Amino acid sequence: MGESIAYYRRIRGLKAKIRRQYLSLMSDLVARPVRRERIKNEALWEKCFMREASSRHALKRGGYYIGSHFEEVAPPKFAFEMILQGASGPHSMDLDFSHHNQLPNRTILLIGRNGTGKTTALATLAAGLMPPQVFNRTTLERLPEAHISPDVEISRLIAISYNVFDEFPLPRPAGEKAPRIDGVAYRSRGSYKYCGLRDNSGVITTNEVSQMLNEALEPVVQGDRMDILRSILSTFLNSSIATALTSEEDEERASAIAGLSAGQRLVVAIFSNIVGFIEEGSLLLIDEPETNLHPGLLSSFIAALNEALAEFDSYAVVASHSPILLQQVPGRFVRHFTRDGSDRPKIRPLEIESFGEDLGELTRRVLGLADPERDFTDVLRQLFEVRGSAEAVEALFDYPLGVPASAYLYALEEEFGQPEGIR
Repeated sequence: MGESIAYYRRIRGLKAKIRRQYLSLMSDLVARPVRRERIKNEALWEKCFMREASSRHALKRGGYYIGSHFEEVAPPKFAFEMILQGASGPHSMDLDFSHHNQLPNRTILLIGRNGTGKTTALATLAAGLMPPQVFNRTTLERLPEAHISPDVEISRLIAISYNVFDEFPLPRPAGEKAPRIDGVAYRSRGSYKYCGLRDNSGVITTNEVSQMLNEALEPVVQGDRMDILRSILSTFLNSSIATALTSEEDEERASAIAGLSAGQRLVVAIFSNIVGFIEEGSLLLIDEPETNLHPGLLSSFIAALNEALAEFDSYAVVASHSPILLQQVPGRFVRHFTRDGSDRPKIRPLEIESFGEDLGELTRRVLGLADPERDFTDVLRQLFEVRGSAEAVEALFDYPLGVPASAYLYALEEEFGQPEGIR
């Protein structure tokens, strides 16, 4: 039996006759499910065939790619809880990727201001979804305990963060002897991939992004996925650049990489790693993708992500405080992180529809980052007090004010008439 869905995706490319002959010679359990009955009650079944999450998923879904029996796997649906030290209550939320009225359902967005626990929640979720033997013990011990119910069956977990305050647990070092479970060496380290700025010792290195980009294409080439990566990169890059980046010629790829901005290199590296490692049934955990990305690139991020997720029937949880990302995710797939005056954390569904909403409105109503004391309205209010009319304030600027600013000025004029009335 193949150890992952990738095995059966590759076999699908063979001519039908050769594919049948090969699977028959290999006595493949997915091709002929009746063969499972002979060994499924043996100790070998659980300790070898069913030990890896990716193998269990391959057993269920591999038949889809080779014209054999397969199972339908429902989108993930589970409850998560953690208790941060010093918090007066738990962080609790439901993560439900279930289909709903054909809305895009592959990405759940965790949104909220800094300090509300999003980054820690994402890292703790990673720790709770995989067996502890997968991780570097030191980085795992720093996180609170995760409670996840029911158990979630995912084939691979990919954690992505280029935040210097990244808290994701690191994978167990490659050279470290695998621990043993029930007398069997545990080797599921390959089911977890970390993409970030820390090396195996936990040290932050600024060279990691460039190095990762140079190495990221290798598994893409090995997995025969360059065409998939090219399609995804074309979502946010010129198609000619996307083609050059996925060229078989080393010099052409190097030249294309050299022409990218720092933000473009980062996002290309992210998606190269995703495409190179993802398998059907994966879960991606992405912390603050807005880091180092300009708004135009960020606005295409969700579209490219959803394309990758759809290609591999996978899902993602993204933590952010960007209204640009919030604008692209339906409200039912958003979880709003807040804290009250007693430092009690709250995670709730949105009370408005975020998808396609005005960015200023999302900033005010969800992120609370536009209080009159802190944003452009405070400046306009002060200018109005001095100038006495909306028209006089507008005349101070080189170009016409936008609708939000102009509307605010005329609302002041309607409410107070004269600046003396403003308090």
